[in-house]
Amino acid sequence: MGRVRSLRIRNFKSIGDEIEVQFPPKQPLILIGENNAGKSNIVRALELLLGETWPGSYDPEDHDFHNRDRSIEPLEIRVTLEGVTHADKYKGTLSVEGLVWRYEAGEKRPFRMILSGGIENPYPSNDVREQCFCIAVGADRRLSYQLSYTSKYTFLSRLMRRFHRALSDDEARVEALRESFEQTKGLFLGIDAFATFTTELQKQVSQLSGNLKYGLKVDFSAYDPSNFFHALRVFPYEGKDVRAFSELGTGQEQIFAISFAYAYAKAFHGDGSGLIVVIEEPEAHLHPLAQEWMGQVIRDVAAAGVQVVVTTHSPKFLDMSGLDGFALARKIEGGTHVVQWSHEDFASYCREHGAPRAGGETVLPFYAAVATEDLLSGLFARRVLLVEGPTEALALPVYLDRVGLNTLSNGIAVLPVHGVGNLAKWWRFFSAYGLPVYVAFDNDARDDDQEIKRKDLLQTLGINAQEWPEAISTKQWLIGESYCVFGRNFEETLRANFGEAYRALEGEALEQFGLSAEQAKPLVARYVAERLEKDDQAPGWKGLEMLSKAICPAGGQV
Repeated sequence: MGRVRSLRIRNFKSIGDEIEVQFPPKQPLILIGENNAGKSNIVRALELLLGETWPGSYDPEDHDFHNRDRSIEPLEIRVTLEGVTHADKYKGTLSVEGLVWRYEAGEKRPFRMILSGGIENPYPSNDVREQCFCIAVGADRRLSYQLSYTSKYTFLSRLMRRFHRALSDDEARVEALRESFEQTKGLFLGIDAFATFTTELQKQVSQLSGNLKYGLKVDFSAYDPSNFFHALRVFPYEGKDVRAFSELGTGQEQIFAISFAYAYAKAFHGDGSGLIVVIEEPEAHLHPLAQEWMGQVIRDVAAAGVQVVVTTHSPKFLDMSGLDGFALARKIEGGTHVVQWSHEDFASYCREHGAPRAGGETVLPFYAAVATEDLLSGLFARRVLLVEGPTEALALPVYLDRVGLNTLSNGIAVLPVHGVGNLAKWWRFFSAYGLPVYVAFDNDARDDDQEIKRKDLLQTLGINAQEWPEAISTKQWLIGESYCVFGRNFEETLRANFGEAYRALEGEALEQFGLSAEQAKPLVARYVAERLEKDDQAPGWKGLEMLSKAICPAGGQV
């Protein structure tokens, strides 16, 4: 069976200029980004090409065209494949390199397969699609639909056909089952009411249907000799009692759906190839620990060979070791764009931005060792402010809000990296994904007495070496376009710029919390930020206004 290597889309829904998404082997593809970035449109494109409806019959509506402009053509969705073959009655078995749906006015066959050498064949078969098909578990979960015979494309319908084909290969076994079913049917006919009903039904149908070709017979699908497995049912249970799907929580439904897909893949594909499972927002309806567990399950299923695609707003589904599968969707000038790195290319980016020893085999373990959910949550932001520790992370959003820049409403993630030495590392990470990054640090020499870490940071930011001496020696508040220095340290700088009022509130906070100044630094800093009286003429408030404009040059509109 086959697998998808990449997906390319252009002029479809929010996607104008062509985007390409790679499917890394043995890892989930994680589509991330803020709301309305276009993640679901990428999923819809994949479903259109490999899902339950035939692509050649799809007639796009106005909203399928980029910017709802039907003059923009062609709409194109293309997957590259490996391990997929086509049985040609004249040429034998041919390799299928891809499938494409290309809509243009007047095109009679928009759905085609691409054979070796890039040759397009306008007659793809269901067999080709079956070798690499997509099943989506939407945000509404719909497990009852997938475990029904509502269409031939549901989990259960596909499973039934597989079982029946395997069974039908052995004629002796088929005949034995027929005899057994007939004996069982005889037991039902021993019920007088059932026998009377079936006899009368056939009599009435015969009289009323005249010369019609077909009749009507009462039977049990369990004993349907045309498809022995058509009675197969999958149902939830509790203890010894059967339950209805409506009784399940939606979190349970998605767990069962993934379990079913995984069992299907293992039963029929061994290594799980040939199946793409799309799970939209797996975090929905799951508590935090269950989300973390579900993330591990998804990674395990992908490692076993099933191609898993996830759209998510939760960092609990991100694992730095699977960076090759991170695809960040962003809206830029009204169109969806995607940034995705392989670990080798990401290592190259790091080398180009101040990390000469970054290697393809070492870069991910290097990041994974210190990555936290809080840090990875920055991938869901529009802009990132990196700070050294929790004190700045708690206080700065309060100060910025008071001068007109609400970090939450503007999608600005304020992330503590736990030391000046980690600022350059995470600047490389977030800037690689195209996110604007601003950095704040201080000149507390205890953490960098040789000035190596701060020089590394300034070099990474592309700051001219002539500016380095001032930046790493200043005891004043220095605010630049891409970085800010809080003098010798954050607290001293604020005391100097806000005066006695700041010191008084610090003392008030310490008395209230009953802690020492060192123990309570983050709490004290936020306490002061929330209560400091606003004075537009004070140097501290003027400095914060300058910092706000440096972090977000658009003036509060990201």
